Amino acid sequence: MDILKESLALSAYTTAIRRQLHEHPELSGREFETVRLICAELDQMGIEYVNIPDGGVLAHLDGPNPGKTVLLRADCDALPIQELPNNAKQPKVCVSQVDGAAHMCGHDGHTAMLLSAAKILKANQDQIRGRIYLLFERGEEGGGNIYWVMKHIQENGIHIDASFAEHTDTGLTPGHVACQAGPAHAGAVGYRIKLTGRGGHGSRPDKSINPIDCFVAIYECIKSIRMNYVEPTVILTNSMGMVQSGSAGNVIPQTLTFAGTCRFYDAAAGNLFKQKLVEICKAQAALFDCEVEFESLHGPILPVINNARLAGIGADAIRAALGDDAVQPKELNMGSESYSYLSTYYPGVMMRIGIGNEEKGMTVGGHNPGFDLDEDGLPYGTACYVAAALGFLNSDEVVENEGNDDLRAKNMDEMYAFTSSEIPPHLDALQK
Repeated sequence: MDILKESLALSAYTTAIRRQLHEHPELSGREFETVRLICAELDQMGIEYVNIPDGGVLAHLDGPNPGKTVLLRADCDALPIQELPNNAKQPKVCVSQVDGAAHMCGHDGHTAMLLSAAKILKANQDQIRGRIYLLFERGEEGGGNIYWVMKHIQENGIHIDASFAEHTDTGLTPGHVACQAGPAHAGAVGYRIKLTGRGGHGSRPDKSINPIDCFVAIYECIKSIRMNYVEPTVILTNSMGMVQSGSAGNVIPQTLTFAGTCRFYDAAAGNLFKQKLVEICKAQAALFDCEVEFESLHGPILPVINNARLAGIGADAIRAALGDDAVQPKELNMGSESYSYLSTYYPGVMMRIGIGNEEKGMTVGGHNPGFDLDEDGLPYGTACYVAAALGFLNSDEVVENEGNDDLRAKNMDEMYAFTSSEIPPHLDALQK
């Protein structure tokens, strides 16, 4: 089949799904109407699926001949961001109609592209050699709902030989995709820490214990971790995005809370940062006579390292479908991804799909209220899903996992304990 031709023929469908989701975004764990839409579309296509409570929708398609299995993943939750009506240059074609929630990371596009890929694969089911799973994951934006998906997969003995995921990228233009071996998304340690001193009047700091003083000392020490403890060749970043304390200039506050994240590609470096963070906070709190409480300290969330051989198979299939110049190199990405769980258990590749357009103002990255995507790029993402899946299934190669044998031996409960992740609540049960 002509994969690109069939994907372009579905452009109107893909765009309509994307706009429906974009205008009606739902936050992590609360994607109730989004899931209903996905299930309704799969029902109409005649594709079998399981609606995993609080986890997402896992569908599958079997070909007439036995073979390997491959999983295609899209995420579907939105971010707690108030969207701007304009991108970098002009008004957007559609804007969130929900205050405080918006698809500012392209998950609406991911879901639309995978649903379109499902249509193509269903129409050409006789060309599938083996089984294709389609996963619409909930709660990717920190919700942790991949826990329920992986529990379902592990407890039901579902076999997966490989997986592919996609992420839109304004750093690439429509028709271009990155499908390369090696680092794709960084691992992370997240923290939220509370310092408690003794409040008082600004005229008598000697009778108070100012948590701001303690925080300043902690902040300076944290900045030194990268320089003093991590090898220069190892990638590691840290940033704080929240500091809250006090409400008046002449009153010494009782408490201060700060939060941030560390990103890395070497889990050992991430663990070292976490260890030093705890040591620094405890030592400085003792020195300044403050109490310290680690309200949240999770990680190391694992990095996404694209499987080298699988990336090669995917890139070859994409070139065959889209053209030789379709596959482009992409610089390192320091954002984190729940896809790391899938790519740790099974050989995986995260592809980057070009949706950037400088002339139209689609240049702002994700997690920004001005983010926007060029819908002309969506059919190429659809084609990449189809091409990568069929390319792997039609290949006689057996792709092996690369490293992390000790982590793969863990079940999902053990994995969440290792990464200090919180098990997400059962919000589906609260629906009326």
